[in-house]
Amino acid sequence: MKSFFGVYSAPGAMGVDCTVLLFDKKISIGFQNANGANQVIEWQTKELNTHFDFASQTTRMRHASLPGELVIDGNGAYQYLQSLKAEQQKPWHQKSRGKEWIRNILLTIALLGVLYLLYMLIVPWLSEKLASKVSVKTEQQLGDAVYDALAVNEKEDTAASAVLNDFFKSMQISPPYQIRIAVVDEPVVNAFALPGGRIVVYKALLNKLETYPELAALLSHEFTHIQNKHATKSIFRSMGSKIFISLLFGKMGSVAGVLAHHADNLKNLKYSRSLEKEADMDGLSILVKRKIDPAGFRHLFEHLKESGGSSLPEVLASHPDTDNRIKYIQEASQQATVEEHTLLKTIFEKLKKQ
Repeated sequence: MKSFFGVYSAPGAMGVDCTVLLFDKKISIGFQNANGANQVIEWQTKELNTHFDFASQTTRMRHASLPGELVIDGNGAYQYLQSLKAEQQKPWHQKSRGKEWIRNILLTIALLGVLYLLYMLIVPWLSEKLASKVSVKTEQQLGDAVYDALAVNEKEDTAASAVLNDFFKSMQISPPYQIRIAVVDEPVVNAFALPGGRIVVYKALLNKLETYPELAALLSHEFTHIQNKHATKSIFRSMGSKIFISLLFGKMGSVAGVLAHHADNLKNLKYSRSLEKEADMDGLSILVKRKIDPAGFRHLFEHLKESGGSSLPEVLASHPDTDNRIKYIQEASQQATVEEHTLLKTIFEKLKKQ
């Protein structure tokens, strides 16, 4: 919109000073009539006959069907109206408004892209931070919800589970969690930990083990995932958006429902390289303090590496690679003192007979 001062002449009357507002599709002429009252006349721009009078250096406008004439000094009004006319004849995408619309769309897309990127970065990070604040009791509730959803009880070898729990208790580890281990009678070479103290070991994996230090290594590794909240943090991170929304609009019970719904996916949860190595090293520390042969880790890795393919358990299915893990375990345990643990050996042999 532009504004000008001009002179409006009605038929048979003297011209009067007026204020002219030029819009995209109309012009508004405001003046005082003969009675001294304010009056406004509006003309559609598409119905104007406009020309510039070089002799008087004025812009002159007439409506195609309405009486009266408007005179404005200079050619500013004329040029503005010509530019409006040229703009209106352009294709929509070349018009100023069309370009503005396209620009706004692109800016909106860019903004949404940035927000999505921030969402993908911040939500998993924030979810992991929330996981570190979850209480032991709440973790146990979450782990139990996933455990129940997996229906492990239907294929559990209860006799083997009892022996395996005795083995862990005999390692004399006193965590804040109530560690509960279940042996699943399925041909799957795998083991995984759930938040709050649940450990699931498949019988096919137990059949791979040849010595009690290997079993001690496996359980200490899985225990560390629980003790250091690796399971909780990794679950919260991998399912960040679903859990975050549940925490925003519901309670922790909603989170348990989300985890239970995705229980099958959590069996094959992968840990980051740093968390996996931390579980190895802290698990090794458990063995060293109890003078259990740390070679159990090396033998465990070697036997499981022979399984190959997709049957690798989660303790091998993530970075760092198996050879590297064997290397840093050996380097860290060079000065370890080893003693024979008759009780653990006896329980292990009992387990192998199940």
